[in-house]
Amino acid sequence: MDIEESEYSVLLDASNDTLNRFRILVIEFHGLDLLFNRMGFELIDSTFSKLRKNFEIVHIHPNNCCAPVIVSDIAIPPVMEFTFLRKDRISFQEPNIHFPHELDRPNIQDNYDFSLPKCWYLA
Repeated sequence: MDIEESEYSVLLDASNDTLNRFRILVIEFHGLDLLFNRMGFELIDSTFSKLRKNFEIVHIHPNNCCAPVIVSDIAIPPVMEFTFLRKDRISFQEPNIHFPHELDRPNIQDNYDFSLPKCWYLA
């Protein structure tokens, strides 16, 4: 799903029955730097909370269309692609702490590519 910031309203409006028809969701989320804003945080948090009920995030790839926004040592790429796997399809869990993944490629070939900031996968 890549629908230029409409992903939040579409996902929040989708029923759980509809979402559960999918085993894998690959969604490009836009405006993630709005996490630094209260209303943006609430919208993004509501969307991810809904998805995380039945799906696990299995991969994140920052889009190199624009540089991460950094506030208080927290780096948030404004656009990232998330891959979700429905929880009933997970047979084992082993966190990946090596990014970028060997299969990751820059979204825009001529732009500087950056790795997923560690704050997204290290506690």
